[in-house]
Amino acid sequence: MPPDTKERILDSAELLFASEGVANTSLRVLTDHAGVNLASVNYHFQSKDALVQAVLYRRLNPINEKRIALLALAGVDLHKILDAFYRPAVDAVLDSAEQGRPIAALVGRIYSEPGELLSSQVRALMSDVFQRFFAAFQSALPNVPPDALFWRMHFCVGLMAHTFGALHLIEGMARGRVRIDDREEILRQMIAYAAGGLKADGGSQCASS
Repeated sequence: MPPDTKERILDSAELLFASEGVANTSLRVLTDHAGVNLASVNYHFQSKDALVQAVLYRRLNPINEKRIALLALAGVDLHKILDAFYRPAVDAVLDSAEQGRPIAALVGRIYSEPGELLSSQVRALMSDVFQRFFAAFQSALPNVPPDALFWRMHFCVGLMAHTFGALHLIEGMARGRVRIDDREEILRQMIAYAAGGLKADGGSQCASS
């Protein structure tokens, strides 16, 4: 069965946001791509802001729900907390690649495109998850000062975003040494690297010159 009008708009918006960016995707370009008129977009979403929110919610909310479920089982085990954060995203990105959907590129846009529209939508979707994981990392790493922990979590997110955005580059540079479809190996390497950074000594304040 072909997708209904709302799903067609969401599919086109997701593809265009991932390839061209949110700011560069006009509603005219979107309606041409989706094969609908502007009235259909206005009927289902009322505004571009609401459309961006719907695109992000459709992809990020299932990931975040799985993160929270896994986090509840992680206790204070740092590697399990990191697995809870990374695994749902890795699964979604690799599954989507097999299905020909651009979630990896969309995630890259989320973390790299400037502008308040996208930033405000991401903050709204990620704030609760961030606070839950921040608390979990504090319990697992009680000796890391909160300011340092904040920066280290930021770098953990950057590790994930870069990995997703550079998967094919990684594959080419590795010359057969790694497989970008081996999700367990990707997770092992991401978790090991992130755990080392989170546990590192120092970093609570800038070094003196």
